[in-house]
Amino acid sequence: MKRAFAAWGMAVIGICLSQAPAFGAIGATSTISSQQTGPNTYKYSLTLTDTGTTNIGTFWFGWIPAYDLLPTAPLSISSPTAQWTGIDAPDIFGVASVQWVNATTPLQPGQTLSGFTFTTTDPPSVLAGRSLLNLETGRSYVYIGAPETDPGFTFVPTTVTPEPASLALLPLALGGLLARRKRE
Repeated sequence: MKRAFAAWGMAVIGICLSQAPAFGAIGATSTISSQQTGPNTYKYSLTLTDTGTTNIGTFWFGWIPAYDLLPTAPLSISSPTAQWTGIDAPDIFGVASVQWVNATTPLQPGQTLSGFTFTTTDPPSVLAGRSLLNLETGRSYVYIGAPETDPGFTFVPTTVTPEPASLALLPLALGGLLARRKRE
């Protein structure tokens, strides 16, 4: 009986010691908004939220492993802080993608960061559409550290559209407040 108990105990200890180390889960959400800055030029602004339990050190927009989804290379890319570096990261397939990497101060779990921007000649209808592979053009990946150093997490940013009707009411509301103030 003691021998069976000892064997069982050794088996449990062996199983516990042989398990792979636990890693946190990576997860993210993002929003994207557009602004027309010229006749054929559009600025896209992205906000990234870390919804996982690990840091995010890479944000890669318009990309799946080994294939770029953006039909046109960005004209310019800006990063939220000096620690984040943004580049057009083309591969041998596809045309373009936008990659931001931060090796020193990655985005922490629960935090949100805005300021990921790029300009392109692609209108919002193209970025909200589908690529040649029939995937969402805006499909994105995040990685804990450097690009492709872990399995990553894929998602499609939510498009934020300004409400023109609400904005059109703003001058009327302000006018009403001013008229009321003059009467008092």
